[in-house]
Amino acid sequence: MIPHLNNDLAPIDEVFFSYQGEGIYAGIPQIFVRFSGCNLRCNYCDTPKSLNIRSKSKYFTSQSLFEYIKNVFERNKDSFYGQKPSVSFTGGEPLLYADFILDLIKKYLKNKFSVYIETNGSLSQQIKKIYKYCNVVSMDIKFQSACKKDLFKEHKKFLEICRKKVFVKTVITKDTQEKEFIKAINIISNISNNIPLIIQPSSFDNIINKKVLQFYSMAILKIKNVRILPQLHKLWKMR
Repeated sequence: MIPHLNNDLAPIDEVFFSYQGEGIYAGIPQIFVRFSGCNLRCNYCDTPKSLNIRSKSKYFTSQSLFEYIKNVFERNKDSFYGQKPSVSFTGGEPLLYADFILDLIKKYLKNKFSVYIETNGSLSQQIKKIYKYCNVVSMDIKFQSACKKDLFKEHKKFLEICRKKVFVKTVITKDTQEKEFIKAINIISNISNNIPLIIQPSSFDNIINKKVLQFYSMAILKIKNVRILPQLHKLWKMR
């Protein structure tokens, strides 16, 4: 269920320091802000506790969230080694709270923190609101075999907006179909073959491994920067 949206308050599951575990920025230190609530139900979701707003979710104003982010940063300042700290908005689906995030960035984060958005790429109208303030957009292409919805038209709109700051992730499961992967790489390459693509296996299974290698050989013919990367935080056993 999509949560009731209130621009002044947002439900947050957790705010914490860790290292990015996915995509082309894997390994960088970040402060993570995990929003509650998601508009999709993917069968491989690794944060099911954040699909719905829970009784344990805490509501923040933009000011109180900024103070919390600052406190997390101060406790982990040495891990950034003098670099500009990065805040990753994740979920759930953070773009359900785009107006809240916009207020937070404009009033508090701008020029102090880099802004990194992790999104399912299904809310193109929402990313329009905050795109110019984002440094990186990490967008998933969601396959119908995983989320039971055909989102390709919306993904295309989303990529057209974010083409200069985005990289794309595709999670490959046993159910992923070749035809839907081909459609994904065609959408990406038709917009720009410079958009990086991360092929992410859902597990280390022989069937999935063969599929991932096959898909890589198809994607690299159309997209310049294609990488196979698992979720590193799972290997590190970190959040």
